[in-house]
Amino acid sequence: MNIRRLFFGAILACAIIMLCTVERGFAQVNNQPEAPKIIRKSGGVLQTSATNRVEPAYPPLAKAAGVSGAVVVEVTVDEQGEVISARAISGHPLLKESAMAAARGWKFTPTQLSGSPVKVIGTITFNFSLDKESSEKTVIDDIEEAKKALNANSYAPEAHFKLAEAYADEDMYKEAIEPYKRAIELKPDYKEAYLRLASAYKELGQRDDEIEIYRQAVQALPNDRALLKVLASSLSESERYLEAADVQRSIVALTPEDAGAYLDLGWALYSAHRYQDSIPPFLESIRLRPKNGRAYHNIGAANMMLRQYDDAIVAYTQALTNDPDYNQVYKIRREMGSIYLRTGRASEAVEELKRSIELNPRYATSHWELGAAYHNLSRYSEAVEALRKAAEIEPRNANIHNSFGDVYQHLGRAADAEKEFREAIRLDPENPGAFIALAALLYEQKRFDQADSILRPALQHLPRNINGYVAVASVLEHTGHKAEAESALKKVLQTDPNNALALNNLGYAMVERDDRLEEALSMIQRAVKAEPKNAAYLDSLGWAYFKLGKLDEAERYLNEAVGIASTSATMHEHLGDVLDRKGKAEDARKEWTKALFFSTSAEQSERIRSKTSRDLKK
Repeated sequence: MNIRRLFFGAILACAIIMLCTVERGFAQVNNQPEAPKIIRKSGGVLQTSATNRVEPAYPPLAKAAGVSGAVVVEVTVDEQGEVISARAISGHPLLKESAMAAARGWKFTPTQLSGSPVKVIGTITFNFSLDKESSEKTVIDDIEEAKKALNANSYAPEAHFKLAEAYADEDMYKEAIEPYKRAIELKPDYKEAYLRLASAYKELGQRDDEIEIYRQAVQALPNDRALLKVLASSLSESERYLEAADVQRSIVALTPEDAGAYLDLGWALYSAHRYQDSIPPFLESIRLRPKNGRAYHNIGAANMMLRQYDDAIVAYTQALTNDPDYNQVYKIRREMGSIYLRTGRASEAVEELKRSIELNPRYATSHWELGAAYHNLSRYSEAVEALRKAAEIEPRNANIHNSFGDVYQHLGRAADAEKEFREAIRLDPENPGAFIALAALLYEQKRFDQADSILRPALQHLPRNINGYVAVASVLEHTGHKAEAESALKKVLQTDPNNALALNNLGYAMVERDDRLEEALSMIQRAVKAEPKNAAYLDSLGWAYFKLGKLDEAERYLNEAVGIASTSATMHEHLGDVLDRKGKAEDARKEWTKALFFSTSAEQSERIRSKTSRDLKK
């Protein structure tokens, strides 16, 4: 049994499926993982959460020079609400040091995201005035003046609105809420008041209230396209994509000839993972605006997520042909490379990823996937170089470090591999991939207790990532725990009966054991149907036919596999075995010779030499 093929093939395939996904936003959003988690808040929202404020001292030199004005300081706040860094991003040089010193003394209410504490980046604005008392008096006077105007005419919606604006101008959003609401009560179609009230809720981080105000505004002004657009945008920012899609349908109904409206509708459906439903709106957008690179791009992405890879390539090619000036061509090239990588066409992946890098040398994902393509071609030194460039751009990307570890493992640099896997775990402790890879490395070194302690945390995260079970199964198979490996793969298929990776790996394991060959064949056929250009699956299918004695079918699929993955020692060896069984000794010897050339396993090389020697004796 070729354990190496099962183990590393499963690990790599799992990594590609889990990690090399199409970016959700293309131009708008980059889904590259970041660790540790950090979010950005507007200056007003951040300052309202302050629990301790420190006013800056006025530098004597600045005062003597008559320097005044605002200094904006960007701060990073840790999970406990403490300022851990501060840098002045605008303001007079004589005032910056004092402002930064004051900012370091501020404290904030800790911020949580999905129940977990996170770091926050935001700004604090300090105003230095030579006549500060006069300045503060001006602010107070503005608010007091608005209050007096309101007292003089309490039934005027504009008076309430002006008081709310006076508060908002000073980032006093909580105080602004009630006067905005009163303005709307007095004037139910007061569009500007709705918009400003929703904005105040957004500044306070109250997104549900913000959305509710926009809904009220749309109810009052149902045909106002601008209100519908901001409502849809707010829903999308809150990841309520299906609701956003419903609003986009209203926009389409109001402006049926607007290509952009259909594009936005398709994008909302795509973001909700309704990939098949997103394609018709994108197509309608193209009908209205034929040179629509983004629509073609998104159709390609939707087909990619549906694993309809041929259709995805067609759409990407149409984007390049119809809109050559589209500003995301480098991402299209990268996604085409990703498809070739997924389907075992590593050489084609290299070419597309190089094109992407030529267009945007600072796009880390293309360098990273180029490393994966070189890895698949056993060009490990080139893989290291590609990954090094990716790491220079995104040094805190755990996936890049994980890939480094895998490549170093192939180069026999076990200590470097372990270091990279541990760094990946440090950067992203919730991603099971690095835990599994490190455990496998430790198993190979017979450090079993350490491997078990590493694998345990990964297992805790697997329910959220079923492909992780496939990787765990590979580790178990590699260490001789065949029953446990098969159990893990069955768990995947219980949750996802059409999981191609699990179908292939379980079917291949059964074929290697000559166990229930017809059942194994059926499983592998389903995997090939899901991904017909996946060379590893085609190889498994050909090997299953070989074990069943169906040599013509075996030769057909193995020829197709080596045509896609021409540097795979295992595939050439399998094809040689089939040709040998068919009495084509010379052709078999050629395939075994190729297998020997590409082999990186001493055990496999020795086995192949014995076959070629036997063949030569005939």
